[in-house]
Amino acid sequence: MLLVNLFSYFKGYVTILVEGYFIEKFINICTRRQIYLWDIKKINSCAVKMKVSIKGFKALKPVAHKTKCRVKILYKKGTPFIMHRYRKRKTFMLGVLLFCALLWYLTSFIWIIDISGNNDIKREEILTLLEQSGLKVGSLKMGLDTDHIENEMMIRLNQLSWIGIDIKGTKAVIDIKLRRMPPKIVEKHIPCNIIATKDGVIRSMIVKSGQPMVKIGDTVSKGQLLVSGIMDSKVQGIRYSHSVASVKARTWYERSKEVPLKRSKRIKTGNKMEKNVLKILDKQINLYLNSSIPYANYDKMTYSRELTLGKEYVLPVTLETNVYEEVLIEEENISLDDAVSQAVNSMNEEIRNELDEGTELVDRQSDHIFIDENNIVVKLTVEAVEEIAIQEEIIKSDQEIVTDEQESIKN
Repeated sequence: MLLVNLFSYFKGYVTILVEGYFIEKFINICTRRQIYLWDIKKINSCAVKMKVSIKGFKALKPVAHKTKCRVKILYKKGTPFIMHRYRKRKTFMLGVLLFCALLWYLTSFIWIIDISGNNDIKREEILTLLEQSGLKVGSLKMGLDTDHIENEMMIRLNQLSWIGIDIKGTKAVIDIKLRRMPPKIVEKHIPCNIIATKDGVIRSMIVKSGQPMVKIGDTVSKGQLLVSGIMDSKVQGIRYSHSVASVKARTWYERSKEVPLKRSKRIKTGNKMEKNVLKILDKQINLYLNSSIPYANYDKMTYSRELTLGKEYVLPVTLETNVYEEVLIEEENISLDDAVSQAVNSMNEEIRNELDEGTELVDRQSDHIFIDENNIVVKLTVEAVEEIAIQEEIIKSDQEIVTDEQESIKN
């Protein structure tokens, strides 16, 4: 729609008022004669407002005569009318032409890179890889091979399962989907042990294959052997097995946090000032003379407005408004219970975010000590029940080894 409007403005058009009793017939004849009318709006039963190109307007006279309608020009818009109006002002016309050329030049580049579908990878990392693949802010749209860039990104970033690049005006819209990396497991035909991933006290064990080396109630440490895949028998000799087991243990997590018993309260006075900055590409132009701020304490808010042609054509020109609001700072006391409760909830959330899915939190204990009259240290201990078993491949020696699979074949 934007391109249609720009084309119409470039060619020139007029807004007309058509009055008469046969307006529908007027519109139908225009349609049959391929006279393009748009933005048709009914004023009353005998009057309709519409837009028509300059060429189309010249062809309306016989249609108006045939339908006994009166056509009146309301507005004239477009480049031809501007050129005619300022035809004697050559400097002005040259400036307009230069401006149009600059505008066309600026819309030939990518100025915005919009990334969606990403929650895990840093935006800076993706932008760096896109630049290495051939896409960056300031890239020329002509000749940009999006298929090649997509393939390069799939090679450079292992976490990607899919990436799509769509060029819309001066925007490059990047849509990505991340693959879920499967947990590292040992293949079934490879002998392995089961070891502990964390310190804890064994609460339950389900061993499907392998030789248990610990029992329920034992205290284990990270890396300790829980289920062995090496079984020695006087009859069969040494056998290597692919151990499979589920081992859940009680684990403990500790956190501590220093918490103030006073906090600053910011009260707005209503006084504020603004400073505007014009940014063009990497250049910054300050639209103010005095750079000092008359407030001892203030809150700063920044608002940015980009120069755009519609929604898709964003130009590298930004007007940035910085608003400074004066505030008065007052200290207020926090009750001991509130301070401890807020710290405990914050640390508990941190621990939850670190735990694997399926981990059960069974107990929580907190305590606090005073550093001075204005500060305390809150300590939190959380008890959980979680899976601590992980497979570890057994590095076999060169001697003859009998595995469970080979033994089953013999039998």
